[in-house]
Amino acid sequence: MADYSNISDLVQAGAIKRAAISGSTSGDNTLVAAVTGKKIKVLGLFLISAGTVAVRLENGVAGPALTGVISLTATGSGFVLPISFPHWIETSADTLLNLELGGSVQISGSIIYYEE
Repeated sequence: MADYSNISDLVQAGAIKRAAISGSTSGDNTLVAAVTGKKIKVLGLFLISAGTVAVRLENGVAGPALTGVISLTATGSGFVLPISFPHWIETSADTLLNLELGGSVQISGSIIYYEE
């Protein structure tokens, strides 16, 4: 396992990963697939909603909540988790990062993370 003591270590190791977020299915939407033997650690993200919907980040499909329920109440509403080291939230090892939607509303954004 790598030993990252600051964000510069992550950059120098090429460990930072990015992914687009796009989901619209009521219920479970995979943000980052599980990686064998590793946790997913979220450095930052933003979400924008195309309408009113409740969202929650989870440790796996229908897994334990990593955040409380966040109510996005209008088209264009959203939130930002600015870059933070060591990280905002993390999954268990071997577990995907899930976005649970309370309705069929398009959610878009981006996530920055690393695996450890």
